[in-house]
Amino acid sequence: MASDKELASKRKDIKWTPKNNVGASNPNFAGGKYIDDKGYVRVLLPDHPRNIKGYVYEHRLVMEKYLDRYLKHWETVHHINEIKTDNRIENFYLCMPKEHSAIHMEGRRTDMKQRDKMRENARNVKPHTLKRDYRKKKNFSNISYNE
Repeated sequence: MASDKELASKRKDIKWTPKNNVGASNPNFAGGKYIDDKGYVRVLLPDHPRNIKGYVYEHRLVMEKYLDRYLKHWETVHHINEIKTDNRIENFYLCMPKEHSAIHMEGRRTDMKQRDKMRENARNVKPHTLKRDYRKKKNFSNISYNE
């Protein structure tokens, strides 16, 4: 059954925008910067050698500008105050991944006293963490089936 209505794309009374609205010509363009799902600021630089889908982490760009060279793939930029959007050079520490992990683990290691307390709390709060004694025989002789 043919429709009497004309397709919207064929109508002459509607002003259509060009389909090549990319970059600054797109009304949704935010200057080539956005905050990703991890909380880091990413900048649009498709020509950068370490871009990910055209975007580069802003903290790496700031450090590269300060050093006047590209960062090596094994160099990591640590945010000293751990605020991922604070991309001032004085907030950065350049390190290797192993050192970076150690920085984040610092102060998080638990001693035996803390571990024992966590285990005790888990036993009190979560009954499924208790060990069951399967050697005990259950006594079914007191169950009456004729009720």
